[in-house]
Amino acid sequence: MGLDAFVYCRCWQDGLTTPCPVEPVGIDEEGYLALLRPWEGNKAAHRTFDAWKAEACPHKAMEQASEHVSNWAGVRLFQQALRAAGEHRFPALAAALPDVNGGFLPADRAAVALAELDAFADVVRVTDEVELIDEATGAVVMQYVEAYRGLFMFGPGFQAGVDPDGFFVLDRADPPVTLFRAVRFGQRPLPGDRVEFTPGGTRTVVAMRSVGEHGEPPPERLAVRTRSRSGDDFAYIVEPLRRLCAASVATGNPVMWY
Repeated sequence: MGLDAFVYCRCWQDGLTTPCPVEPVGIDEEGYLALLRPWEGNKAAHRTFDAWKAEACPHKAMEQASEHVSNWAGVRLFQQALRAAGEHRFPALAAALPDVNGGFLPADRAAVALAELDAFADVVRVTDEVELIDEATGAVVMQYVEAYRGLFMFGPGFQAGVDPDGFFVLDRADPPVTLFRAVRFGQRPLPGDRVEFTPGGTRTVVAMRSVGEHGEPPPERLAVRTRSRSGDDFAYIVEPLRRLCAASVATGNPVMWY
């Protein structure tokens, strides 16, 4: 699950495609190049259109650029960084990214966003990011995402995550009750899907799965740290956005989010 996007080439607009065997073809109300007929009663024609579109020009599916932008956690972290850096400095970027799949970014706004991406990448210190790490390896287990209230783990009787005050485990009551919180702790899996947490000289047992259980074995010692992040740390999303915006500027076509 995440955010993807593409930009159409200009082949259809410039009359450089092979003739489409079905008509009419045009841009629909959502900005997609489509067969402008209802699906019901025209299924065969729509399949013919889809097959034509796939091979009508040298660009695959008539796309000048196609990118996986990021998973949604990565999108939220980037939006969080933009707010920390100052949305007034990057207004086009702050407004460009959607909150759900769908919609588009017009080419004129993509041109402004492209300049802002270059400026963002050069920022030496964007924000401080809160992370839960495996102390033995330094590997990041989870990151604080403000939009998710820090929550990253969910189970029948618990929810857990990390925020600026540490790692926490809550029950699923309304309102939730804090079962455990610490900035540095050990963990040990117990039988019956339970975990023993040992911050300092105390011991807390919670019915949940181990933190970072995808590791083999899961981390024994974990800690919350705050790390300064620069524009370079967001290359995972800046670079695909840059390629999409550049294609949009070159073709005059919008960036289509999906």
